[in-house]
Amino acid sequence: MTPMPTGVRPGSPLAQLLTTVIRVWPEHHPYLCRRFAEPADGGEPVAQLLAERILRITGDALERVVDDYRWTCSVMLEEEQHFRRHGRYRHTSFAEVRRQVYDDPAYMRRYTNGLLMSQLLWTNHFRAMVTFRNEFLPGLAKDASLLEVGPGHGLLLALAREHLVGGRVTGWDVSPASLAATRAALDAMATGAVTLAQHDLLAAPVATAFDAVVASELVEHLEDPVGAVRRLAALTKPGGTLFLNIPVNSPAPDHISLWRSPAEVRELVTGIGLAIVEVRDFPMTGKSMAEAVAHQLTVSCVMICRRSGTEG
Repeated sequence: MTPMPTGVRPGSPLAQLLTTVIRVWPEHHPYLCRRFAEPADGGEPVAQLLAERILRITGDALERVVDDYRWTCSVMLEEEQHFRRHGRYRHTSFAEVRRQVYDDPAYMRRYTNGLLMSQLLWTNHFRAMVTFRNEFLPGLAKDASLLEVGPGHGLLLALAREHLVGGRVTGWDVSPASLAATRAALDAMATGAVTLAQHDLLAAPVATAFDAVVASELVEHLEDPVGAVRRLAALTKPGGTLFLNIPVNSPAPDHISLWRSPAEVRELVTGIGLAIVEVRDFPMTGKSMAEAVAHQLTVSCVMICRRSGTEG
């Protein structure tokens, strides 16, 4: 029997999930050992929580989802090779991505399943989750209102719902199919009341503002990232907070906007007048920040920001 990565408690939700990953994809075992050998930074309870939530979302389909994760990793490797050869992402417009990715239901099912697993198994994605739960949410009042744009499988919305016991939690997406997937995942996790609505961020109403706005792995999918961040700021009440997670050097089949350093991302955010309160830069698994910067490797740039009311 292949041993568990060091530090993973036998019988825990994380051990249950990793047992299936290793059975379906035994060649991934050395990577998992590297991944879970890295410092947890207070994230071990979050890892167990995420594993338990993923087990609920996937249910009896866990083996198929793990196979989709393996497929997604191969797709990402192809995009990385393209990025290395050409120095840019494969697609530069939403129309290209829609034609090649979003309009293919079978592709999207496999891809979104793979990304669900990545929230736990890729260090940079996981540490962004830890920052959201352990640093961003504790800074919000229990009765705060929160909006997430592009909620995916609803993991962040579920964490927000647990913290904001007296608040309003809302998720927006432009795609009805994506909203249906979010709702199914929230139901599987037995999440409390969350309002989901179909809106295009750049055309969405701003009459209602929120105490907190969340956009994790969103703006790199858009042709107008500056306009998107401006709209996110406009949806935040003056004095309110934003959680932004924007990756650099992160080739993926549906990424359009490319930043080559964390400094470029921060210039985007401060350029519209947002104040950055906290910054966390998380390189890909097994790499230091120095290595990531030197070799233009993927870094998740997480920022907790505050709106002053004068952004433009």
